[in-house]
Amino acid sequence: MSTALQRDFFSMHPDIYYLGNGGFNNEHGWVDDRVAALLEVGLRYEPELQFDDQWALGVLGEHFDRFENMPDKKLLCLSSESMSFTMNYDIDPMLKASRLQRLFGENTRILIIIRNQLDLFRSYYFECVRGGYPGFFPEFLEFHYYYRFHSILTNMFYDKILQLYRHLFGDSSVMLLPMERLLQDAKQVQSELFSFMDVSPVDINFSMHNNSNDKRYIQAVRLLNERFPNNMGNTYFGMVDVEKIEPYWRVVMNEQKPAAAGRNYSDRMMIFRAAETVTRDFVENLHADYTGDWKMKLENMYRPHNTMLSELTGIDLSALGYPCD
Repeated sequence: MSTALQRDFFSMHPDIYYLGNGGFNNEHGWVDDRVAALLEVGLRYEPELQFDDQWALGVLGEHFDRFENMPDKKLLCLSSESMSFTMNYDIDPMLKASRLQRLFGENTRILIIIRNQLDLFRSYYFECVRGGYPGFFPEFLEFHYYYRFHSILTNMFYDKILQLYRHLFGDSSVMLLPMERLLQDAKQVQSELFSFMDVSPVDINFSMHNNSNDKRYIQAVRLLNERFPNNMGNTYFGMVDVEKIEPYWRVVMNEQKPAAAGRNYSDRMMIFRAAETVTRDFVENLHADYTGDWKMKLENMYRPHNTMLSELTGIDLSALGYPCD
């Protein structure tokens, strides 16, 4: 849903000056290389001793000034799901949030999209397969469960994410939206979004952008990942999301991308095309199902957090299928 919002709403709305992610005809999805370097590397990966607030403010200041001189724009917007969870080499989400507050100020409005944790984690597995992961779902789940100290599983304690952003930006400046509500009652939720963002109502036609529904295609990608390791299928120091990091190498380090990055990216593109055109005809669906024990473990993990979230927001998450007390 984040991709649909980015490409079909934020980047298309005439009132919005959009910095990214999504919606641009380039390799990284941001308005320019400097913004890509800041959002995909600076805010996500750099430790505090390395992060340069003044450089970051300079990068954003150019767009703040441009926005102030565009009377037809009501909102400057950026969107990135990586601000809320840990993946690959990411820093702690609390530090990401504090950097956003330092750079954008307390008057910023925060929109948080959530999804039933078990559904989101399964979707995350498919995303990691597209990113190069060659393994099956059970081992993927087991690893994340036992390494929860650096895992998306514990980043899906949505009550804690909500409280963090409310603390930094104020209760009225943070809107939490379950994806399931948007799917159930699109018109009503869109009206709430327009009001929260203070932009004009427009017609939005959301499209499906991430191809996770075709499980034969995903299985074909996984099989090819086994034969042609790339990105998340490489060692711990493998090149991950190189198309997003390349602007950082260009504008901050003044370096060309390393040879390994080019090889990994070309391998991943080859795998996508091969899976689309040939291999999918010869494979079965890729399954990502929870056994009864794992389903109970995860539901027990999230139940108290979802119950607290319902109390904080007034949203009946149990009615939307979330595990609650």
